This record gives sequence, structure tokens and C-alpha cells, in this order.
Amino acid sequence: MGHGETLAGSFDHHHRLIQMTNCVRLQVFIGIAALALASHAHAGRYPDGFSVLTSSVSPDGRYGVLVPDEDHYKEDVPQNKIIETATGKVIAVIEAETGMEHMNHGGADAVWSKDGSLLHWIVEGKWFPRAKVLIKMSEGKVLWQTNLMKAAQIEILAHAKKAKPVNYAAAVKQNQGNGSAYPDGFTVNVESTLDGKIPTLPFPLLVTLTSNPKGIEDYPKKAELNAEMKATVDVDGKFNVIKFTVK
Repeated sequence: MGHGETLAGSFDHHHRLIQMTNCVRLQVFIGIAALALASHAHAGRYPDGFSVLTSSVSPDGRYGVLVPDEDHYKEDVPQNKIIETATGKVIAVIEAETGMEHMNHGGADAVWSKDGSLLHWIVEGKWFPRAKVLIKMSEGKVLWQTNLMKAAQIEILAHAKKAKPVNYAAAVKQNQGNGSAYPDGFTVNVESTLDGKIPTLPFPLLVTLTSNPKGIEDYPKKAELNAEMKATVDVDGKFNVIKFTVK
């Protein structure tokens, strides 16, 4: 091999290295640009500080629920919204206490029916749910939403007051200052045999009420009041009391 051939070979090898380097640089640039575009698109779909809760994505992937992070959370302001995941379009605001993915003593969770027409939205708390909502959807619209916590509280309080007016009044007085989470000072819990399972209609509920949730021994007898209520939510979103019992 002559000296000229050696130089030519070296030049070709060097030229190929430059081409490969430039190619790699171009790929890296394209990757960075794509990532930036994706981030920008994501920011355009969802407000800053909000993301779609993974468990809230509907079976077909079209819908989800926005949850705020800790820095964007506002107490007593409904912030959870059902949206189109692809566009960020708001379908409806969930009219209940806001849930984040991770909260002290709880967090938000969601379960859809298989056909994506029914959403059971839950925000767990330390002693009882902060929020519990059943939402009916059809063709990209919310037909109705029932705040199960609020409806259950209204019904069981009314039934308990009517059944035991003296005890009810004494309990209200005894438990003054318990806070807004305890209507009239009572602890109301709402459960369902379908909690964590695929929701169906009618949706069964078990509601319990107590004036002395910690079982304080010297709690005034006249203020003791415990009750239980079985109820359902029907196909129209109506809350129906099936049975009420004072214990």
C-alpha cells in the first residue's frame, strides 16, 4: 500500500467519524427538542401544579381527574375536575372536598365501571372519607353527580333528630366546636360493599352516625346517640333511604 493510499484511507476514516459525530449530535438535538415540545404540550393541557390521577383514567383512556399538588391545594375549594386526557378540556368539576394523590391520613382514589359510564370518586380521611361522589357520564357529558357524603349526612341527621330529639340536642351541645367535618358535632361514616370495586347501579351504602366516636367513658348518657342507615343511589342519581335504625 502506497503512502497516498494510506493518507486517503485515514482521510476517509476521519470523515466517517465526523459524519457519525454530527449524526449523534443531530439525534441528541432532536431528542431534546421532542422532549421540550412534549413538556410544552403537557403544560398546555393541564394547569401548573396539576396532574391526572393514574387510577382516575377511564377504561378507554379518554377521561381522567385532575388533582393538585401540595403547593396548589386550596382547602374548601373544589379543585378536582373530570377532563379529556388528550386535550385537557374540562368536562365537570367534582363538587366535593378536593383530594390530592397523597394526603395526611388518606388520599384520592377512583374506580370506573367497565363501560366508563360510572365513576366512584373517593377522598379518604383519617376516620372517615373526606369526599365520596358517584358520577354518571354519557357521550362526554356528566348526566349527574351525587355527593354521597353530603346526601348521607343530611338524611341520617334528619332521621336521628326525629327519632331521638332530646339525645340529639344534648349531643349537639356537648360536641360544639368539633369542626365542619362533624355536622352538628356528629361523626358520620359512609361505606359501601362496592368500595374499591367496580361500581354498579343501584349503588349500596351503609351510613353510621355516632356522637361519641372515641368511646369516652364519662361521656354524658343523655348525649349518647348512635344510628345506622342503609341506602342506595338509583339510576337517576337519587339517594334513597332503605332502612334506619337507632342503636
